[in-house]
Amino acid sequence: MDHPEPARPAEAPPTAAGSTADAVAWSRVLGDAGAEIAGPLTRVAARLEALLQAGRLEAHDAAPLREAVEEARAAAMATQQLARLAGGKLRQSHERVDLTTLLGEVLQQHAGVLAARGLNARAQLKPAEVLVDPSLLFGLLHTLLDWAGRGACAPIQLTLDHQAWPPHAVLSCRFAHCPPDRVPDPAAPHPAPALDTLRWRVLQQTARAMGLRMDRADTASQTLLTIEFPRTVNAQGQGVSAVEPEPLPPVAMHASSTRPLAGASLLVIEPRRDRRMQVREAVQHLGLILDFAGSVEEARDFCHGGLPHTIAYAALVRGLRLDILKSEILTSVPDFPFIEIEEQGTVLEISDGAGRPIAKVGRDALARTLPAALVHELGKRLGG
Repeated sequence: MDHPEPARPAEAPPTAAGSTADAVAWSRVLGDAGAEIAGPLTRVAARLEALLQAGRLEAHDAAPLREAVEEARAAAMATQQLARLAGGKLRQSHERVDLTTLLGEVLQQHAGVLAARGLNARAQLKPAEVLVDPSLLFGLLHTLLDWAGRGACAPIQLTLDHQAWPPHAVLSCRFAHCPPDRVPDPAAPHPAPALDTLRWRVLQQTARAMGLRMDRADTASQTLLTIEFPRTVNAQGQGVSAVEPEPLPPVAMHASSTRPLAGASLLVIEPRRDRRMQVREAVQHLGLILDFAGSVEEARDFCHGGLPHTIAYAALVRGLRLDILKSEILTSVPDFPFIEIEEQGTVLEISDGAGRPIAKVGRDALARTLPAALVHELGKRLGG
């Protein structure tokens, strides 16, 4: 005769302090793992380039190897990004951002990559402004297009609309992940585990960190992802939607008309405190969201949580680490602007996309040269 298994004693729920400590510990493990993987992959990528330059490897043989290395390195970076998002120490600002314009910009940047895969993105975008951290939103939209572009087998449909109640903006992304003629019932609900990639996890965690609601519905053929923005500026310009009625700061309310680069984000790599102050004074009238990193490693960690709109760096940090960071960013955002701050002089060199891919400014006239370079470089990206 079978006897019922004795009930197991319920485990005591972990304390808040304990669960926080565990989260921090696992976040550190994820970050360390990503860094440990990324290091050897970067060396392999450098070795491949050296063999190509020396003529010891044919380009057609190197292409699949390079692609595999870049894919693995992207996975390592995603792991580090997840660690940063899970760490719970993100620095977030809440700025008024034109979601429609930013999404259009990201779509432009991904057009070439999508075309190379035989895809395109069709967009129907209504005007919408939201209160979010601009850098995190920028990263969220890039990750969304990257994830959808790798999972789709047909054009991607993006829709930005407004929900009546509660009143807020809703971004929808729909795409076919499997041709309809290959499944018995294309509309039948069916999980799509192939889409549960590291990029998907980064997308989930970024939305969670930003306080956005995200829902995904999979059928045997299609996926529909919706992202809701509870802090939406309503069409009448009366502030935030009813979900969270927090008034905008006075500067942010009028920034678009008084500050030429209001809402755009700048990351400055500068280890010296006095030079940071010089940069801050030079750009204070532009309305930028300004962040500083004391080293290339700090900048890389920052970018894993979401790219700024541009990066300026002191000439003294040039080297292999900075070259790797640039390469990683330009792989996903080919026209990402960098500005190099020379240690002395009054030079102002604007990038031209050909012989001069990076802008350069002289520190002796920083109050004049840096704002001019920023207006030019960001104007190209933000449609100004």
